[in-house]
Amino acid sequence: MTNEQKQLIAIIRCAFGNKEISQALPPLSDEEKKKISIYAGRQGMFPFLQYGPGFLEGEWKSLIFKQLAHACYADSVQIAEVKDILDEFEKRGIYCIPLKGIRTKTMYPASELRTMGDLDILYKPEQTKEMKMTMESMGYRCDGEAAKHDHYQKGSIIVEMHKTLLSAQSDAFQYFLGIWERAVPVNGKQFVYEMTLEDHYLFTLYHLIEHFVRGGIGIRMVLDIFVISRQPKLDWEYVDHELKKLEIDTFERNIRCLANLWFGEKDETIEKNELEELAEYIVNGGVFGNRENDRQNNMLMHKSKAAYLRSVVFPSYQTMRTVFPWLKTPFLLPVAWAVRAKNVWTKRRGNVKMQMERAKAWEKKDDRESEMRKRFFERYGL
Repeated sequence: MTNEQKQLIAIIRCAFGNKEISQALPPLSDEEKKKISIYAGRQGMFPFLQYGPGFLEGEWKSLIFKQLAHACYADSVQIAEVKDILDEFEKRGIYCIPLKGIRTKTMYPASELRTMGDLDILYKPEQTKEMKMTMESMGYRCDGEAAKHDHYQKGSIIVEMHKTLLSAQSDAFQYFLGIWERAVPVNGKQFVYEMTLEDHYLFTLYHLIEHFVRGGIGIRMVLDIFVISRQPKLDWEYVDHELKKLEIDTFERNIRCLANLWFGEKDETIEKNELEELAEYIVNGGVFGNRENDRQNNMLMHKSKAAYLRSVVFPSYQTMRTVFPWLKTPFLLPVAWAVRAKNVWTKRRGNVKMQMERAKAWEKKDDRESEMRKRFFERYGL
């Protein structure tokens, strides 16, 4: 790990009340502060710099205050927008569950520390028509449909309305389909629900895994695991049982150990050397990893370039059913593919470019590289 990576992690620990670390941090030069601030921005962790030594002094003070003001403003706008959407859904009888950062940020020392690129809300697919009408009435436009979620935008606010929590290809797809059976109504609400704390942790972890095996993850996702796992009301007996059922208990133990090593109190039981490879994979990218990870992992998940392109252009019947509720029989699959192609070309051209770049990466396929990546995943429980 580089100095700026280590220093940013130490600064984040200060935000969680680790006075020993705060007092031990050495003074930083302007060059060090610059490197840390650039890296923190890539990781979506800039607001944490207020806890770093010297960042609220001299010329840096105005820069940090400006960025903090922006973070606080963005946070307040997003929170207000979530409230408006949930209130409107409640009024119109649309079942929904706020997801990911919307809930996790309430567990942080300050809400603005947990930045969000977009807002994620789960709804019941059978209410798609009502959901679309409601979003449009609130000034949102639909920018495209995908297997898991639809994209809505209003100004700078982006909302992902989730039909399902995971893609149909996921091993845990059926498990998380049952989330509504376990969710509970928010106090005073009839249609706005929330996951149990245990399900929120399990979904946060599985969402992390989905990114981990694609482009990778960043520091923020590990910090989310740390924050949620420290909640006193979390039922660990239930969580452990479900982790084994989902067959991700080994990976969870590794990622939580790394989270505790980075952000928690000193723990002599954690073997630092065993986690170094995992740490390097995480810190060398942005919030959602990097392109090199995406290239290697994509080639590991698909046997050939042809197989990859086939999965992109002609998704399975199960996947397409999550996109188009009217698809009741495989005989209509060609029609659904045609509709999807039109939607992608007119509303999501950026995805076309990304998929073509992934396809080109197959020209550099290295079987030894893929085998090494496979063993890396296996070592950490995937």
